[in-house]
Amino acid sequence: MMTAAATKNCRHCAGTQRRQKKQSIAKSSTCILPLARFSVKLAITADLVLLLAAVGSLNIPAALTALLALNPLCGLYFKDVSRHENV
Repeated sequence: MMTAAATKNCRHCAGTQRRQKKQSIAKSSTCILPLARFSVKLAITADLVLLLAAVGSLNIPAALTALLALNPLCGLYFKDVSRHENV
């Protein structure tokens, strides 16, 4: 049988509080997207659609243009994502 002193020494809630704090941070960061982040994601999606259409129709200049435009857009998106990370 466990005594009252042995049960007081157990810390069951220490890991739970940390996990709940991490989950609440994760929930709050994904609820509302900032307008700039949303517009960059929309531009990336539109550029990928253009790239797919250009490759499908074998339009080489449009495919190269879409690839060249995709590079800075992805750079903007990942720059914004890394700014929101808590390291």
